[in-house]
Amino acid sequence: MVNVEERYAVFPFYLCLDASASMAGTPMESVNRQLPLLRAAVGEDPAVAEVIRFGVVTFDDVAHTTLPLSDLSLVEAVPTVVAAGRTSYAAAFDHLRQTIEDDYHASRGKGDRWYRPAVIFVSDGRPTDDRERWQSAHSRLTDTGWKRHPNILSFGFGDADPAVLAHVSECKPHRAFIAAEGAEPATVVPELLAGLIQSIVSSSASVYSGEAQLVPPEVPSMTPIPVDELD
Repeated sequence: MVNVEERYAVFPFYLCLDASASMAGTPMESVNRQLPLLRAAVGEDPAVAEVIRFGVVTFDDVAHTTLPLSDLSLVEAVPTVVAAGRTSYAAAFDHLRQTIEDDYHASRGKGDRWYRPAVIFVSDGRPTDDRERWQSAHSRLTDTGWKRHPNILSFGFGDADPAVLAHVSECKPHRAFIAAEGAEPATVVPELLAGLIQSIVSSSASVYSGEAQLVPPEVPSMTPIPVDELD
């Protein structure tokens, strides 16, 4: 039996995915094709699966835990995501905060130690909440007085607002990322999720060196946005 103190701490990764109506069709079809590939790539690599825990939160008018934070080597299938509704960033941020807190306590109850969580935030649109509401929810999620406040990298395409994505990102000196105007979701989404796989693999390697670091996904069709674009 492995002593709890001898285990590596786990590195929680959350994919926070816009599942509003604008994602219907090609964008969501691409997501549902790619997520099983991510599950296989991460779950079938023992060194990665040992230290990475991965979950999926989707949001429209409300937010949902589509895949609970999991050891992907134990997950047989990823649920299909259906697009509908509006784009509530506030719902996403509030749900993430509660989910991270609940997951932390459940994980600690099993003897796990945690590194600071990572969130990959993906949206093809602007928030339908008023600005004060989504920014207040974002402030609660990123409050540095809360020990589990996550590092957040944001990625946008379609009608996503670069300034809003820059505000969402909380992983300095890394940046938010935006696809070029007119970029096809059929190209952007597979590149993004392929980049996420490599990000998870590379980030897991940093756990074994003793200090978990979020390695940004490389997405050829996206360009960085300065994180201080919106003050």
